[in-house]
Amino acid sequence: MSLPVPADSLFAFLTLATTGGVLVGLRRSLHLSYLLAAQKRRTYRTALGVAAGWLLLTAGLAFSGILQDWSALPPRMALVILPPLVALVLLLRSRRVGALLDVLPLWALVAPQVFRVLVEVLLWLLYEQGRLPIQMTFEGRNWDIVVGLTAPLVAWLAARKPAGIELALVIWHIAGLLILSNIVVVALLSTPSPLRQFWNEPANTVIADFPWVWLPGVLVPVAYTLHALALRQLLRRRNVA
Repeated sequence: MSLPVPADSLFAFLTLATTGGVLVGLRRSLHLSYLLAAQKRRTYRTALGVAAGWLLLTAGLAFSGILQDWSALPPRMALVILPPLVALVLLLRSRRVGALLDVLPLWALVAPQVFRVLVEVLLWLLYEQGRLPIQMTFEGRNWDIVVGLTAPLVAWLAARKPAGIELALVIWHIAGLLILSNIVVVALLSTPSPLRQFWNEPANTVIADFPWVWLPGVLVPVAYTLHALALRQLLRRRNVA
């Protein structure tokens, strides 16, 4: 199966669109917050600069070929994977982020997860083109599409706020993190590195190429950050109640 527009271009567009959507959501939450106007401007400009800089930096790493050295220890992909994890820790500890979470409706951190459906479709297209191992698709060991497919329904329920919805959301977000962790591990064990455990071909080398470097560098972090922030939001609501 092939598309008139290459999967690479579609993936690049999806990444930029998702990043733009996150920034729009941030701007909306800042507008609703009780932060001072100067704080709002500074926060948004910082987020915009960090997002643009990270997109350019990860793209530069891919074009440089540094990430293609799969024999290196520690793995070169750590340059892409670790910084977003550090950023997440900082976000979870930030009081300003907590203030923004307090004004966001419960569904706002759920609905954006629908982008994972498109990611899985594009990964499947890569497999069909012989560029990705089957275990990284929904025909193999990747069940991430379930999170994306259920996101609209869960967001709708969160907006309606039926009894028990907060517990259901906690379960859904934790399940989403576990499903995401599963495919991250599978992806790493499918690379031609000393960590490799899946020996079917092709090996998972596409994540070191542009634009697919944005999968571990941008879209996966967006997914787990949404889950983590939503859990913090739910915890804050419980502490207030």
